[in-house]
Amino acid sequence: MTDLKEIRNLPVEDELHTCPDCGYTLGFHTSFISTSVSRDNPVKSTREVWRVILMCPECGARYDAGWRVSFAESMSRYTTAPFRTAPCEPHGSPAACLPPPTPHDQHLPE
Repeated sequence: MTDLKEIRNLPVEDELHTCPDCGYTLGFHTSFISTSVSRDNPVKSTREVWRVILMCPECGARYDAGWRVSFAESMSRYTTAPFRTAPCEPHGSPAACLPPPTPHDQHLPE
């Protein structure tokens, strides 16, 4: 198998582990293609976004299930909360349990 097959859309229903082309039932390999490769990309982003491509290891069929990922942790919109060793004591104010603000969260005086 030397030639890459055309990527086709594959809707995900209840479960996705069987290749529609050959019937292989043990799942797929994955590869990633940058969305910036496509000129028809309607999504504009300041971070690198990748299409997740599913590949059948048996027949080489390639599918796009519509999944997109980003690998840049520094661009992530998610932050992790610091781990507290002591439990939060009930005191009437949920804000009192938050860690102190970091320097970039503090407002500059006007």
